[in-house]
Amino acid sequence: MATDAASAELSVRLRRATWALAAREMRRVLGLWTQTLLPPVITGLIFLAIFGGALGGRLHTVSGVSYVRFILPGLLVMTVAAQAFANNSTSLFQAKNEGYIEDILTSPLRPRQIVIAYMAGGLLRGWLSALALALIASPFAGAPHDPLLLAVALILCGLVFGALGVITGVWADTFDQHAFIANLIISPLALLGGVFYAAERLHQPWRSITRIDPLYYLVDATRQGWAGIHESSPAAALLVALVIAAALYTIAVALIERGWRLKP
Repeated sequence: MATDAASAELSVRLRRATWALAAREMRRVLGLWTQTLLPPVITGLIFLAIFGGALGGRLHTVSGVSYVRFILPGLLVMTVAAQAFANNSTSLFQAKNEGYIEDILTSPLRPRQIVIAYMAGGLLRGWLSALALALIASPFAGAPHDPLLLAVALILCGLVFGALGVITGVWADTFDQHAFIANLIISPLALLGGVFYAAERLHQPWRSITRIDPLYYLVDATRQGWAGIHESSPAAALLVALVIAAALYTIAVALIERGWRLKP
C-alpha cells in the first residue's frame, strides 16, 4: 500500500511538473504575442488580400467556390505548420544555447513529458494564429463547411510540425541549421502544397510534384473542411498525418531520452 501511495504521489508531481513546463512555454507565446501571434496573422491576411484580390477578380471561382474561399484553408495550414515548427525549434534551441536544458533533463520528468510540454507552446501558437486568421477572413471566405474535419486536420498539422520542431531544436546547433529546415524544407512544402492552385489543373510534371508533397494532403483535407471540396480522400490524408505525427513524436522522445546533442 505504501508503495502504491508513493507511486501515485510521484505521478501527481510529474503531471504538475509537466504542466508547469508547458505553462511556461504557453506564457511565452502569450506574453510575446506581438512577435508570436500578430505577425503570422498579418502575413496570412496579406496573402489573402494579394492573391484573393489580384487573382480572385480573374479566376472568380475554383472548383465551384470563390478563390478567397479556396485559398484560405491552405493559408490556415501554412500558419499552423510554420508557427508550431518555429516555436518549438526556437524554444529548444535557446534552451540548449543558454544551458538551462540541463536542468530539465536532470529533473524527474520523463522524456515524453518533456516533449509534450515543449510542444504545448508551439501548438498554442499555431492554433491561435490560425483561429485569429479564420475569424478575420470568414466574412470574406464564408463559414466552414465541416468544422469537425477542419479542426481535426489543423490539430494533426500542428502535431506533425510541432514534433518536427522539437526534433529540429534538438538537432540544430546553429541558427543556420535551424533556418535551413525552416526556409528550404517547410516553406517549399507549403508553397508547393496546392495552397494557391488546384493540382488537377496543372500539367505534368507539376501535378505529380504537388501530389508527392505531404503537405498537399493536409491542405486538401482542410479545404474539404472549410470549402467542401477536395481532390483526394480526406480520411486517407488524416490517417497518413496521424501516422507521421506519431512517428515524429516517437523520434522526438527517443532523442530526448538519449540526450542527443543536448548533453555536454
